[in-house]
Amino acid sequence: MATRLDPAIIRGEISNETPGFVTGRIWLAGRAAPLVLNLRGNCLRDIAGCTLTFVNPDPQRLPLYDVLNDVQDGAAGDMTASRKSRIARVSAAEVIRLMENRLPVPTRLTNSLYLEWFSNTNGRLVIDTSEFTLQISAPAWIMSAEEESLQVLEAQHTFHKYLDIITGMEEADDEEDELFEEEDEDEDDFSNDLQEALQFCDEPLNEFEWEQELRDADRRAEAYQEAFDRYRDHPQREQLIAEAMGWDPSEVDEITQELSEVAEAMQPDDPETLIESACFIAGSREDEHHPLSRRAMNFALHLQAEAEQRGLLQPDAARENALLAVIVSIIAMGAKLAAALDPMVEGLEPEPGFVVAMLKRAQVPLNEAMHALGSIDMRQLNGNTRRWLTRVRHELFSIRNDVLDVMKEQRAHQ
Repeated sequence: MATRLDPAIIRGEISNETPGFVTGRIWLAGRAAPLVLNLRGNCLRDIAGCTLTFVNPDPQRLPLYDVLNDVQDGAAGDMTASRKSRIARVSAAEVIRLMENRLPVPTRLTNSLYLEWFSNTNGRLVIDTSEFTLQISAPAWIMSAEEESLQVLEAQHTFHKYLDIITGMEEADDEEDELFEEEDEDEDDFSNDLQEALQFCDEPLNEFEWEQELRDADRRAEAYQEAFDRYRDHPQREQLIAEAMGWDPSEVDEITQELSEVAEAMQPDDPETLIESACFIAGSREDEHHPLSRRAMNFALHLQAEAEQRGLLQPDAARENALLAVIVSIIAMGAKLAAALDPMVEGLEPEPGFVVAMLKRAQVPLNEAMHALGSIDMRQLNGNTRRWLTRVRHELFSIRNDVLDVMKEQRAHQ
């Protein structure tokens, strides 16, 4: 997904006083030097020709941004201080409550600062906020409506190239041909024929073919999420997403449903949502989920409860991050086990190759849980806690052995 910079921004400035170029500096919390922008293209009419300065009243340091290149060379996307966005009229806690109860969230339409660019080294970066304090200079030149339309089309073209790279339709260029440099007029025009990828094969796929299908589906889902994020408040959202993804407009609803199911199977990474998923599965009927996925979820919830009782998840505990990582990884594993095995409980007969490929994916968070558990310094713990963590390790090994047994059974049917 695009890198959202606004939470970590302290202040920044961009200038489009020279037509065809956008320059700027952005200071991020925790970084001594600012990001330096050297972008081809223009801002949209409201700030074209101007210098825009902005200040974040509440910056937060996020280590994720430490890996960004100091110099951001690339192409400008949509850059405006008057993008129409819908924001909630209630607190974040109330939004969560309304969503949990499947109730509508009241929103209002507002102008937002939206700065998007496509970096040759860091992909798509976005600032999208209505919270910053802005100051705009008088324009050094005036953009016409026709020039703005051309800039919008150029930004869309660059975005489509970016999605092609995500989906594998276009390989990233080498150093001599930067990702978003001007391309030759006779460059191949790629089209993403998604429907071919969604067709069922006459012959069952083996586990390796299914692994490739799942990777392709992941890339399509990621590209769709990028397109939805960019156009979510646009009045022609469906049409623009279809164009970005290379879809037939008449088939948008069907393909969107396919990709929504893939995105759901990918599972979110934030701990709160994962824990909610675990509670849902653990609290459902015995016949609704496979014993192995239920076992993983119950294990994670019991681990969380006992860790809290032992005071190991307190904010001042040195082992907080490691234990939380163990719990979240186990829940993520349980979600992937559910995606692989629960259809069999529901009476369906998924292809053995698909089941094996999904179980391979479940082993990734399982291994991450093992690694996080192994990073805890046992020497700092009392004997009772050490014995408890040893039992946790044994349970993880036991679950892994059971996963391997199911994989062996499914392989016998391929």
